[in-house]
Amino acid sequence: MKKFDFEENIRRLDEIVIAIESADMPLEASLALYKEGVALATACDEALNAAEKEVLLLSKSGEAQPFLMRNDEDEL
Repeated sequence: MKKFDFEENIRRLDEIVIAIESADMPLEASLALYKEGVALATACDEALNAAEKEVLLLSKSGEAQPFLMRNDEDEL
């Protein structure tokens, strides 16, 4: 796996899912793609967890603050 780029890894995960679901490849190739996908998913999960921790540190109260969509703001 090359240098981590979250969006690029998500795109690659999508490609892997499509390739595995096509069922047009040998078992060994499917397994290799699955292993790559697990590694990418783990890296993405770690990046998301790190980003969440950073957001928590930056919030004023130190507690998780919900991210509001524009429609959600109207309901408050």
